[in-house]
Amino acid sequence: MKRRWLLAVLCAAVLLTLLTGCGATSLTDKAVGGNQGYAPPQAAPGNGAAENGVAEDTTMGDMAFSTSESPVSGFMIPAEEPAGRKIIWRVELEAETLEFDSFLSELEKAVREFDGYLEGSSVSGNAITYSSNRYGSLTIRIPSGKLDSFLGQVGQLCTVTHTSKSSEDVTLDYVDVQARIETLTIEQERLLALLESAQDLESVIQLESRLSEVRYQLESYQSTKNRYDSLIDYSTVTLSVHEVQRVTVVPDQSVWQRIGSGWSNTMYRLKTGLVDFFVWFVVNLPYLLIWAAFAGVVVWLSLRGAKKHREKKLPVRFVPSDEKTIPTETK
Repeated sequence: MKRRWLLAVLCAAVLLTLLTGCGATSLTDKAVGGNQGYAPPQAAPGNGAAENGVAEDTTMGDMAFSTSESPVSGFMIPAEEPAGRKIIWRVELEAETLEFDSFLSELEKAVREFDGYLEGSSVSGNAITYSSNRYGSLTIRIPSGKLDSFLGQVGQLCTVTHTSKSSEDVTLDYVDVQARIETLTIEQERLLALLESAQDLESVIQLESRLSEVRYQLESYQSTKNRYDSLIDYSTVTLSVHEVQRVTVVPDQSVWQRIGSGWSNTMYRLKTGLVDFFVWFVVNLPYLLIWAAFAGVVVWLSLRGAKKHREKKLPVRFVPSDEKTIPTETK
């Protein structure tokens, strides 16, 4: 009885060992691909995974990313800086100039030279009045590839006192719009094909209704794409220029040089203020004379009314009938 029991236990142990070995062999073959004709499933597009250290190119619209396996933890890292980014550049400039009219003329020449165009402009102020400082605001569109060269040209035409440059990455939005355009274009072609082969009136009406919706969406996305293309291809430069009689200069100076420069600026502003006041006084002299005459009339009428008021308050002394009534002032 004991021998039979030991024999049964020994057989079960051998059987369990054989089953375990087969299972391990099967799992190993699946892990490495094996030599049994098994092909591992391909990774889904865009999941950023590559097997066996093979580099993978993931393409998404106009964005191409080259990836390779990292030696640490098997993560995927970009092999190089992503190319094909869609960047919108905007620049804001504040400038001063002594020759306002000639600066605007030279600026227009520079815009044409760099294949740009003037999107909008406005000029305020009048050089004839006592305050000869004018102000201009211009919106300029310059090809993005020539932006830096154009900014350098502007710096030679005037004194730039402030510069602000910003960028906006619209790659994801651009790719999404482009993908929707492609999808809607394919759907439009299929709808046109179905419409040509449609037999009954109800199908024609349904197809035309859907085709109208697709065309509307396609035009909307195409308009958005065109706007992105315009902003990406042509950078926006907003220029604010002031006409001044003395440009701002900020050189490296010592303490005494700064004091001397401060005194010079103070005297210049004082002289400018006095000159502006004199010009303002001469220009507005007719108005000042009219107001002075009006004030003089008001003062004269006020004094006359006060005098009459005092005369009415004086007491009256009665005398015989042969004498006149003479008002006397009681002290």
